[in-house]
Amino acid sequence: MSDILIYVQHLLGIGHVRRVALINAELGRLGMTTTVVTGGIPDASLDFGSDNVIQLPPCRTADSGFSGLIDEVGNPVDEAWKQQRKQALFDAFNVVAPKLLMVEMFPFGRRAFRFELLPLLDKVGQARIPRICSVRDLLVRKSDRSKEAWMRDIARSHFDRVLVHGDPALFDFGRSFPFANDIADLIEYTGYVAPKADFAAGKRKGVLVSAGGGAVGTALIEAAIAARSLSSRFTDQPWDIVAGPHFPREAFQRLEENLPTGINLHRFLPDFRERMAHACVSVSQAGYNTLMDVLATETASVMVPFADGGESEQAERAAILAGKNVLSLLDPDDLNPQSLANQIDRAKNPVKLDISLDGAGITAAKLAERIRGKA
Repeated sequence: MSDILIYVQHLLGIGHVRRVALINAELGRLGMTTTVVTGGIPDASLDFGSDNVIQLPPCRTADSGFSGLIDEVGNPVDEAWKQQRKQALFDAFNVVAPKLLMVEMFPFGRRAFRFELLPLLDKVGQARIPRICSVRDLLVRKSDRSKEAWMRDIARSHFDRVLVHGDPALFDFGRSFPFANDIADLIEYTGYVAPKADFAAGKRKGVLVSAGGGAVGTALIEAAIAARSLSSRFTDQPWDIVAGPHFPREAFQRLEENLPTGINLHRFLPDFRERMAHACVSVSQAGYNTLMDVLATETASVMVPFADGGESEQAERAAILAGKNVLSLLDPDDLNPQSLANQIDRAKNPVKLDISLDGAGITAAKLAERIRGKA
């Protein structure tokens, strides 16, 4: 049994997992017990911040365009697989017997999992257990307004609160979700879920390149490896390149075999944030969590937003923050070794923003208060 059951499903990136881990750490400090139920492809490097993790039958997206779901061996999921997953999720709920359910992203994302989440949310609601949605600051914009209306309707009918992990001083939820006013009574802002800046100060050196989970970072990693010799500022300094746990195996081996001197290639770094705090420049995509690392460590950064499959969230966030001199933006269509080297050489320390970065602590406090009957 646990106080809180947290549902998280990662498909391409691992940002969802990292936010959950930070929130779980704060819940633990408040004496709350959690169980995470996850349906992503298992990976030993993923840390959910909880000792209790239940693995559902795993799946991932078939491609970067999110065209469909496939199981861990690459077969498209079918109705039998969905029934097995739904039953496994119900079994997890029955075993954990939580006092609160938190669902990450749904209904504002992960629509493909409504086959299991809607029945679960119905069951939890009938048991009068609080149902909380955890969602980031910006959503991927939809061309079909009916999908956004569906999100609104499900949030209204199936959730008691929508915790937005952002600060309205920077992005109001209505910026990317046109029906935000219709659920205004459900929305609570937590501030950004960022790591605590508890790193020892030291001299900065070199460049740190990362591609999140790595499933869609090949072009960035290859450009970064070639960019070092073209840099006027950092060609003689070490470059650490973190490909990510889901970076294609064959591509990783090819790069590793032909790696130039001065570059260290990693799949994963357990001390990633500390490395960033001591790097001169961070190079990455423009995901939520990497941006939080940049703000927490006050590191100069170059960001190349992921924009495949109609993904608008990273490009929108990066463009606005580049305008506030928080980061340097490189359009993915303009990515090549020389353009990347130029941006790295010009990167400047980020302007500090007056926004809340204690989203993990605030989220944990809100969940604990809900359980204790104070909210």
